[in-house]
Amino acid sequence: MFDKERILYHLERTRVLSQQMIARVPHEEWFEMPMGITHVAWNVGHMAVAEYFLGLVFIRGIREGDAAIIPESYSDLFGYGSTVSGDASIYPTPGEILDVMARVHGQLLEETRAMPVEAFDEPCIFPGGEFDHHPIFKLKGGALEWLAFHEHVHIGSIGLLRRELGAPPIEYFQESRAGKSFV
Repeated sequence: MFDKERILYHLERTRVLSQQMIARVPHEEWFEMPMGITHVAWNVGHMAVAEYFLGLVFIRGIREGDAAIIPESYSDLFGYGSTVSGDASIYPTPGEILDVMARVHGQLLEETRAMPVEAFDEPCIFPGGEFDHHPIFKLKGGALEWLAFHEHVHIGSIGLLRRELGAPPIEYFQESRAGKSFV
């Protein structure tokens, strides 16, 4: 049912778009909350946490070495149900958040590439508590597909924050014609 290569393609392409959107917001603006709801730092940290849970935990369970990929504090700071604060001092720096995001993504791609195709049709492994199921999917391939869609939501949120912070619209076609690569 699931196309492993297509899922990997979407995970890789979505991350390229995420990185390009994130790079358009200066680090000194990451904790500003122009609408009083969220900030760029929370969205980027949330993408890392979501990728960890959707792409790793729900696929193979929690592993002892996971703390080397993502700090335990990230679930409280950026996870499902976390409360966004305008107090930058409670958060890691933008550079640290980006490093964690990259580590999680690298691990996700490595483990997904190593998964046998048959595993995509297996039920997810839910750790219990709040995460005893997911309302959108039940199978591992569904979790990986949803991961790319979820990240697109946060690309849009970061884009909206960027505009609210005073940045002009992105002229993708003009940038592409001028030689910027989006691949």
